[in-house]
Amino acid sequence: MRSLKTVLTSAAVFFAAATLLRAEERTLRPGEYEMTTHMQMEGMNREIPPSTFRHCLTADDVKDGKRIAQGNAQKNSDCEIHDMKMSGGHGSWSMTCKSGAKGNAEMTYTGDGYEMTMNMETPGGPHGPLKMKMHTTAKRVGDCK
Repeated sequence: MRSLKTVLTSAAVFFAAATLLRAEERTLRPGEYEMTTHMQMEGMNREIPPSTFRHCLTADDVKDGKRIAQGNAQKNSDCEIHDMKMSGGHGSWSMTCKSGAKGNAEMTYTGDGYEMTMNMETPGGPHGPLKMKMHTTAKRVGDCK
């Protein structure tokens, strides 16, 4: 379960950083964002409560989102983002982890928020691969503290 928690935390961190990676247009405003993630796991017959956390994006972060994604990847996980495409308020990417987990995501973003759906698969244990779907919504809640 600890490995699953690490993968989910990494996915959330990558998602937060990936929202900043846009080729030409910087639409997110600096500030504090509240993110809520709902998760479904294939074959699980109970609901998993949503998780909510906040993340501060500074003006420098918004200017150089790639720096944040690379920094978070080195500090917080064994995962890497590949095939990132961001344009016109829409983005997509895939992710692979040294643990064997892999996934892909699609998102839409505006100046004060974003929405993302990510599908992840971990190698699993005795019952085979574990498949999960995470849906995250985020909104700007004010200035960073």
